Amino acid sequence: MFEKDLASNKLPQWMFLTPNMDNSGHDTSVAYAGRWARNFITPLLADSKFNIPRTLAMLTFDDGSYSRNNQVYAVLLGSAVPTNKRGTTNGTAYGHYSVLKTVEVNWGLGNLAQNDVGANAFF
Repeated sequence: MFEKDLASNKLPQWMFLTPNMDNSGHDTSVAYAGRWARNFITPLLADSKFNIPRTLAMLTFDDGSYSRNNQVYAVLLGSAVPTNKRGTTNGTAYGHYSVLKTVEVNWGLGNLAQNDVGANAFF
């Protein structure tokens, strides 16, 4: 449905996309998953129907086996990423509630008065 919605310019404001077991790297490797991700996301970021103002694409590998100390890799892409943050890295600790907090900040929403209140937003 994603491709159909994109082609008809009817993408929802919030989407969660997950690749299959090969493309996610679960049954293959991080290199395989990285190639898939590059080939999937690069054209989307160049597409004006996808990369509209405040678009945030978060690409993450949430399997801690890819790194030491159970750290996971995440990269933020899209027009919502502030210009001064593009191409940067940091050592801030983020968790699952950081995703929710980032959505709240991106859209100027309130919080749920739960664990999202103290979470670190990604930017």
